[in-house]
Amino acid sequence: MTERKTPTQAAAGWYLFLRDYPDDEDMKHRFAEWLASDPAHARAWEDMNVTASVMAGVPRILHMPARTSATPVLHMNAYRVARRFLPGCALALAAACAALAFMPPDMLVRLSADHYAPVAQTRDIRLADGSEIILAPRAAVSLTINGSERGVRLLQGEALFDVRHDPTRPFRVTAGHVTATDVGTVFDVRMDGDATTVAVREGEVHVASARSGIIERNLHAGEWERVSGTTATAGTAPAATIGAWRDGTLIARDQTVAALITALRPWTAAKIVLTDSELAKKRVTGTYDLRQPEASLRLIVEAYGGQVSSLSSWIDIVRAR
Repeated sequence: MTERKTPTQAAAGWYLFLRDYPDDEDMKHRFAEWLASDPAHARAWEDMNVTASVMAGVPRILHMPARTSATPVLHMNAYRVARRFLPGCALALAAACAALAFMPPDMLVRLSADHYAPVAQTRDIRLADGSEIILAPRAAVSLTINGSERGVRLLQGEALFDVRHDPTRPFRVTAGHVTATDVGTVFDVRMDGDATTVAVREGEVHVASARSGIIERNLHAGEWERVSGTTATAGTAPAATIGAWRDGTLIARDQTVAALITALRPWTAAKIVLTDSELAKKRVTGTYDLRQPEASLRLIVEAYGGQVSSLSSWIDIVRAR
């Protein structure tokens, strides 16, 4: 049985679809049909726009599809917003907070991101200077590009950066408390909770932490640095394996089952629940196909006495046999 979405949940979903695929005419048509099919949909869509505007910190109203005879027009001007959410910002903020309970987990990040890669998809971003950013699934970035600087903030997930060096405009990537500055290179940045890992595939990167004394040094090809809280850990890896995920390959080198499951999660819409702490600690070395996350999950855990039980198409339970 398929779970029925509330109008608020559906509006949040449409917001993301239209944001990610703004040129999809078929999707716009289906959205217009959904919007016109129930007055509750129109109210939920109006509330979704208000929520997005409040949370983004600036007025931001999505453009509606071309009007049809069945499509209501939502004039989201300041007067109507104020009237609906009197006495002002306090109630608008309350409405935004209430709507958060029905939003997908990534909604907060996606509202503040300039670019986002959906589940199980990578996304290439080509900048005007010739640099390229490849986002791993569920990764999000915000950009600050102008005449004097090139700045990227990694909001979540993992991204590979192929930078065209320009000494007059440093290319800086900030993730948590860590900043990686290009010295002419290809490098990977990954966020796992409060930990940030920078790994260099080609060239050289300067890595520094905003927390004094933790780390400030240059990394070269094949070197990586992981900063978690007030601790920094360094290591090396074959340079060619860094960023291998962009080709759909997961390379494990003495990593825990728990770490590999974390790496698989962005590549599947199913929620993976690991219930066995001993299985989680098992060390794994091998190569797995990220494009086949279900098969890879089973290969990883079954080799160590685990099993995967699918409660539905959306939940995989991993436990010991």
